[in-house]
Amino acid sequence: MPYLLCLPGLLCGLAVAVSDVRRRRVPRVVVAVGCVAQLAANLVWGAVANDFFVVLQALLFAALCALVQLALALAKPGALGLGDVTATLMLGLAVGTGGLMAVVLWWLLMGLVGLAFVTLWLRFDPQRRTPYAGKAPFAPVIVAAAAAALALAPLL
Repeated sequence: MPYLLCLPGLLCGLAVAVSDVRRRRVPRVVVAVGCVAQLAANLVWGAVANDFFVVLQALLFAALCALVQLALALAKPGALGLGDVTATLMLGLAVGTGGLMAVVLWWLLMGLVGLAFVTLWLRFDPQRRTPYAGKAPFAPVIVAAAAAALALAPLL
């Protein structure tokens, strides 16, 4: 049942993705609740498995991933926002429990799925007649890549 460990982060990530698609906003309250819930789940798992290294590993990977995403957002302003950085922090707490291979796979999938998603979104822009025209949301890519990485990482 280790897959249940990542459920709080993924469920809050799903809410963030829906909000990002509909309103281009990543609610900080949902991210904060997701971070706290995922951290609590990590602590419970660490206590049950008597392996608190999982908690430390998840915290460090989440911080590293959020810093990399922040650097990418600052490198090209307007491409990624602070919401994408906070969503990465929240999901990093979930994916980080899977270890280095899960995190590397997550970033690889974020790149591949992100390129395909942004290309298709801009081609078939469903919000063409709204103020959001020409801008693709990225939180759904972060969440989908996290879910896929968590599912595929044990197979590696």
